[in-house]
Amino acid sequence: MGTMEGLYLPLVTPFHDGHVDLDSLKGLAKHYSSTGVSGFIMLGTTGESPTVEPDEQRAIIETTLDAVGGALPVYVGVSGNATRQVARGIAAFEPLGVAGYLVATPYYNRPSASGMVAHYQALTEETERTVIVYNVPYRTGVNLPNDALFEIVATTRNVRAVKDSTGNIVQSLDLLERAPAELSVLTGEDPLYFTSLANGAAGGILAASHLAVETFVAVTRAMAQQELVRAREAWRRVSPMIPKLFGEANPMPLKYALWRQGLLRSPECRLPLTQVSDGLAATLDEIVASLPHV
Repeated sequence: MGTMEGLYLPLVTPFHDGHVDLDSLKGLAKHYSSTGVSGFIMLGTTGESPTVEPDEQRAIIETTLDAVGGALPVYVGVSGNATRQVARGIAAFEPLGVAGYLVATPYYNRPSASGMVAHYQALTEETERTVIVYNVPYRTGVNLPNDALFEIVATTRNVRAVKDSTGNIVQSLDLLERAPAELSVLTGEDPLYFTSLANGAAGGILAASHLAVETFVAVTRAMAQQELVRAREAWRRVSPMIPKLFGEANPMPLKYALWRQGLLRSPECRLPLTQVSDGLAATLDEIVASLPHV
């Protein structure tokens, strides 16, 4: 297991006429492989993982691994609200050359902190690869306390990163202040990327970085080199667009923008997600027009 740091791209899952568009996926993976990102996160929230069938999931991972050719690590989102089912999901990907797994806290059944600790402890018995804890109360209905996260890290051999998407700046700053050295804190809150880096985050997993990815990479590198002013100048070029990309359900706005850039054959999402409103589409057209040509 290597230390996770830098900018990771939670790649969208392209669809066309109801099917996974593997040709567009391969093109996306190749395009972003040369931009300076540290790796890919597949089948996460931005990848619409709840709507992707198991056979499609395998094809997506195999296509991405083939496109990347070992140049970058590829992590897979495997989540659910039944520990045994999540364990089987991890086991299904073990024969492939993935770097590890992004695992959200169990949703809907609202486990206690001790239940979430036991969930991750059980899952790490299925793999030697890195497990990234994904704490996203907005979607799961439960919040993993920092102390419980630290217990997971202390009692498992491979939980060595967290995607912090609590949306709670107090909790996030406490996490950054007290995190053990072996835990990479990666923010999943796109608007807080600069703030998180300035307070010691190892990097981020950011959907918004699909657009103007080189600028997001520039922010990351400047902060790593302690060039605060240069990082802030770069950040101010991209931060105004971020709220618009989440103005409606992710990844609908993002896929629309990628389609308008010519990186996707279709802006299609799978139900129950649909498409962006006309008003937001007009706003996104303005954003795309302001971006460098790809």
